[in-house]
Amino acid sequence: MGFIHRDVKPDNMLLDQHGHLKLADFGTCMRMDSTGMVNCETAVGTPDYISPEVLQSQGGDGYYGRECDWWSVGVFIYEMFVGETPFYAESLIGTYGKIMNHQNALSFPDDVDMSKDAKDLICSFLTDRKVRLGRTGVDEIKRHPFFRNDQWTFDNIRDTVAPVVPELHSDIDTSNFDDIEAEKGDAETFSPPKAFVGNQLPFIGFTYFKENQLLKGGGNSSSVEESNNSKENAKDKENCLDKKELQKNLQLLEEQLDHEMQAKDELEQKCRNATNRLDKLVKELDKEMNSRQKVEASLRQLERERALLQHQSAESLRKAEMESDRKRSLENELNVLRDQLEDLKKRNQQSQISNEEKMQLQRQLEETNAVLQAEKEAAARMKKCQAEAQKQAQSLEVSLGEVQDKYNQLENCKLEQEKQLRGLQAELEEERRNRSLGAETISDLQGSLSGLEKELKEMKSTLSKIQTEKKELQGKLNNLEKEKNNQEIDLTFKLKSLQQSLEQEEAEHKATKAKLADKNKVYQSIEEAKSEALKEMENTLQEERSSKLLVEEKLLQLQKAHSMLDCDYKRAAHKLEELKMQKKKSSEEVMQLTSRLEEEIHKLSLSQSELKMQKQQVSVLGSSEKLLKQEVNQLLEMKLSLEKQNQELRREKQEADGQLKELKDQLEAEQYFTTLYKTQTRELKDECDERNKLIKELQQQLAAYNEERDSLAAQLESSLTKADSEQLARSIAEEQYSLLEKEKIMKELEINDMMARHKQELNEKEATISSLEESNRTLTVDVANLASEKEELNNKLKELQQEFQKAREEARQMNSLKVSFERQLQSERTLKIQAVNKLAEVMNRRESVRGGARGIDTEVHRKEKENRKLQVELRSEKEKFNSTMMKYQKDLTDMQAVMAEENNMRLELQMALDSKDSDIEQLRCQLTSLSVHSLDTTSIGSGNDVELGDGYPDSRLEGWISFPTKNTKRYGWDKKYVVVSSKKILFYNNEQDREQSNPFMTLDIDKLFHVRPVTQTDVYRADAREIPRIFQILYANEGESKRNEEVAVEPATHERPNYISHKGHEFILTLYHFPSNCDVCTRPLWNVFKPPPALECRRCHTKCHKDHMEKNKESIEPCWVSYDSSTAKELLLLTNSKEEQQRWISHLRKRIPRKNPTLSPPAAQSSPQEFASMFPPKVSPRSSPRNSPQLSSHRNAIKIQATKTQQTSGKSS
Repeated sequence: MGFIHRDVKPDNMLLDQHGHLKLADFGTCMRMDSTGMVNCETAVGTPDYISPEVLQSQGGDGYYGRECDWWSVGVFIYEMFVGETPFYAESLIGTYGKIMNHQNALSFPDDVDMSKDAKDLICSFLTDRKVRLGRTGVDEIKRHPFFRNDQWTFDNIRDTVAPVVPELHSDIDTSNFDDIEAEKGDAETFSPPKAFVGNQLPFIGFTYFKENQLLKGGGNSSSVEESNNSKENAKDKENCLDKKELQKNLQLLEEQLDHEMQAKDELEQKCRNATNRLDKLVKELDKEMNSRQKVEASLRQLERERALLQHQSAESLRKAEMESDRKRSLENELNVLRDQLEDLKKRNQQSQISNEEKMQLQRQLEETNAVLQAEKEAAARMKKCQAEAQKQAQSLEVSLGEVQDKYNQLENCKLEQEKQLRGLQAELEEERRNRSLGAETISDLQGSLSGLEKELKEMKSTLSKIQTEKKELQGKLNNLEKEKNNQEIDLTFKLKSLQQSLEQEEAEHKATKAKLADKNKVYQSIEEAKSEALKEMENTLQEERSSKLLVEEKLLQLQKAHSMLDCDYKRAAHKLEELKMQKKKSSEEVMQLTSRLEEEIHKLSLSQSELKMQKQQVSVLGSSEKLLKQEVNQLLEMKLSLEKQNQELRREKQEADGQLKELKDQLEAEQYFTTLYKTQTRELKDECDERNKLIKELQQQLAAYNEERDSLAAQLESSLTKADSEQLARSIAEEQYSLLEKEKIMKELEINDMMARHKQELNEKEATISSLEESNRTLTVDVANLASEKEELNNKLKELQQEFQKAREEARQMNSLKVSFERQLQSERTLKIQAVNKLAEVMNRRESVRGGARGIDTEVHRKEKENRKLQVELRSEKEKFNSTMMKYQKDLTDMQAVMAEENNMRLELQMALDSKDSDIEQLRCQLTSLSVHSLDTTSIGSGNDVELGDGYPDSRLEGWISFPTKNTKRYGWDKKYVVVSSKKILFYNNEQDREQSNPFMTLDIDKLFHVRPVTQTDVYRADAREIPRIFQILYANEGESKRNEEVAVEPATHERPNYISHKGHEFILTLYHFPSNCDVCTRPLWNVFKPPPALECRRCHTKCHKDHMEKNKESIEPCWVSYDSSTAKELLLLTNSKEEQQRWISHLRKRIPRKNPTLSPPAAQSSPQEFASMFPPKVSPRSSPRNSPQLSSHRNAIKIQATKTQQTSGKSS
């Protein structure tokens, strides 16, 4: 035919009535050129059956031939043998990657029996296009050995009987096809046109085909009878009278039609008015909902700001105390400096007194020099103290600036709170106005419209959701209050630490004071020494008066030295004065700082007073919040009543809409008939005018007029019968209206019954509260029992691990023995070969030296005997070796079986331990919640559905989730119960396994890589309605534990096709035929026929145009997922709704570790599962861990309403 199909697959193949194949769906075929090739730059076909050259044609040299169809033939032959396509993957990128890497990705399962010819045929189809089977024509395919048989050949295949012949009743028999599910969408209603359109005019003549034939037949008969009735001219007058009567009847019919059209217009106007009123009501209800949400959001913001204000006030008080402590320390340092100044003054006076006596004493001068040096050191110390004081002053200035900034922030927060209060008051006024308007509109509509039950149920469900959200918000508020208390405890702890640091500084200050006192004592001792020296000098003066002459010469020398010392002393005094000036400056600066401190303390007192005012305002706001909450509750009650009334009105509107639709259909039929009547009457009028003219000329047409009169009479009778039928329809409509009113009364009685049931449920919930209080006592005992069971399980686990290690060591010893025996075998083989070689040499020598001496023959005989002995020894050694090998192999298999059993036991115990840990965690949370918070009966009674996870921490989540069952055509899902604790994700088959702590799979939360929602390109086999409810989990292989009988989760793709690495991404070139957008520029990334070239990261699934990678690489954000695909697995899960999917994703994303999961080295990664997979698994005879009866009764007491909802959801699924 000269075409390439390009979409060969089982879905496009049909069986004819003889059971032979027919190819269908030629929508993607393309005509070949003269060389048998096709030039196309778009990838066309189904992903599982598309060939690699068609994939590479996107944006490149798309030049290929009929070999692309033979690739698809190879794929569906593989599918017929195995049951799935050879390159099956969960995502579109996975399938494309496997197709491009088909040399390594193609594999045949061991559990499927397949002949060598079949494998060869599939491999020759699924190969490169240059060597693919069928590239030159069909003849080489016909010659393949797979098609050789004794039953048929390609020449007589059409004459043979097919193995499956379908039963067909006709050419349009579709009983063998699957029924297409009708889309359950809302039926569209179109308003009837006011003016006459004339759309049905072309169909005139089809519904009343027989009558028109009769009219035509009458005309022919009249023309025949003209010759026979030419003499009857006297009957013309009677015909004219009949015509007039007919015209009158026609006018009456037209008047009736006009009245009916007017009535129809009035009904349409009423219907429009009712719909407009309903639309207004719906808009007003939406406004009320939005205003309520805004009020709740503003209340949350106010509570957050109040907590922030309290935190900021506590911080400001703490900083004020710190600054006051610093001020005290500075004042103490000032006092110390003043004391030192006074000491220096006293020392100066004493030095002046000593200067008068220095004229006589040289020793005293040396002591003064020592004093001067000490004073220099003290001056240096004073400089250091001054620098430290300056640093402290700077730090005080900085802290003052921070305090002022925080004060400004507090003022801004106060202004914002005032603005928010004004906004809240305005919103409250608007809500009151809306409430009054809603009451007026509802009072107007109560008599005209009757209510809507379906929307009442929906609003009830939304209200229950709002109440659950309110409970969640209350839980969050409680958590925030706990965090606030924790922060206050932290602040008190910090204050205590600061007080301890202050006490340490005071102790150091006391130590410095003690050192100064010691120095003063040293100075006093020096002065006493001076006085004693003076006394001694006076004694020496009296004794040396006799030697005055000798001393005078010495005095002259001493005077010279004294003058030198005076100069030094003046210099020292000058330096002392400079130091005093510096000290005065530092004291002035300290005084300035103290003044600043006093000003700041004054400001702090003002800020504290303002804070008190703000606290008072906050208390006022709290009281106003309480009032607002009361008003909101009142509004909610009013809203509930309004919603009930609105739902009743909507029910009545639906019923009225149904009646209106029926009436519209009737009116449309009547309009259709009236248009037919009008056209017929017009034609009749034209015919009457023509006949009046012809009566004057032709008197022979009386018979024709008589027949026309009969036909018009029949039409009149039919019109009268139709009018009677319309009256009957009206009476039926009135009866239906009365029945609807009766139904309304019955439904009101049902609503009253529902209220009574609600009260009964409230009483039951109060009884459950008492049962919960009793169960609180049993919980403590259960926790203790569980802890003891956990310890026992841990001990058993340790023992099993020790036994497992011993078994490993024995296996290693067995392996070493095996290696040693293999070495002995090799050595014996080499010895045997050497012996055989020696025998051959001996035989050769024997043949060469047969004619030699007999001595050589004796040597040959001797060597032959040795050779025989060696052969006998070899056989015996071989037998011994085989027996020992058999023995050790039996031991090895026994050890492997024991290890596999122990491994299974250990796995079951580990999984049971994980489930027990989650149960203990749950019980502890319940104990803490029961001990801290007392249950409020009103809060439990207000909500119909009490969820199990309301009182638990954020780290726990549980519910029903569906697992995928692998299918090549469409996903099938299997419901499982999933529990997320703080450390593990536990998967149970049903609630019974949940009660018995018997999970079939566990995942370690620390080994999670990534959690994300999927797109249509990721799971293109799934139903489009299920995609918003599916999400994907990527986790490390070593973080998984599961039983052997369970179906294994598919690992992430291990093949590595050609990818482009950039900023941590691994981009793969792909095409999108499904709706998808670019993550960089948000432009569309898909097209049904000619999609643009695109890139998708195989890690984080970021999608973008290929142009961004070539032109603007910096616009692409870096990849935020990092994992090793060789150790990663992926898992798809389906939730019940989109909201549940978002809740699960957000919860699991919070639990993902910030650092990537640490993967153990390859040696450590050999988990017990991998070790068990090496050996044949044996089912453990031991049952799952025992169930605690107290725990099960407690669970039944805790669940209240959750179990009922879960059971109903399980039944519906």
